[in-house]
Amino acid sequence: MYVKRVIKAYQTSVNTTTPMLDTMIELFNEMSNVLSGLQQTIGQQDNERTSESLKNLQYALFELMAVINHDTEEGERLFLVYVSLNQTLVTVQLHKRYELLSDVHQQVELLAEAWTEVRQNHRRHRYTTNKL
Repeated sequence: MYVKRVIKAYQTSVNTTTPMLDTMIELFNEMSNVLSGLQQTIGQQDNERTSESLKNLQYALFELMAVINHDTEEGERLFLVYVSLNQTLVTVQLHKRYELLSDVHQQVELLAEAWTEVRQNHRRHRYTTNKL
């Protein structure tokens, strides 16, 4: 059957046509899910799995850092927020300061909410017209 090919083609299509804002919001939501899971299972799972989850969170932040517009003041401030989150994850990783994960989780949720609001404002502005 060609079901696997269809699924693969669909996933490729979605990945190439999804707007950047939607991708960023999805990334923040996934980061939030990972952080929730980490907070619930700290001490229950092995250090290797925890370490891998923390590294994945850092990779996600690096991806976000790569798309920032450094020519704007807002972009620079956002970059510093991402760097701060990354440094906190490094502290958690190196010093086993798992209590810091709740702060990271809160910041990630605030960022997801902020980007969701940006998307809504963008859509509202884009699809609002005075031509009726």
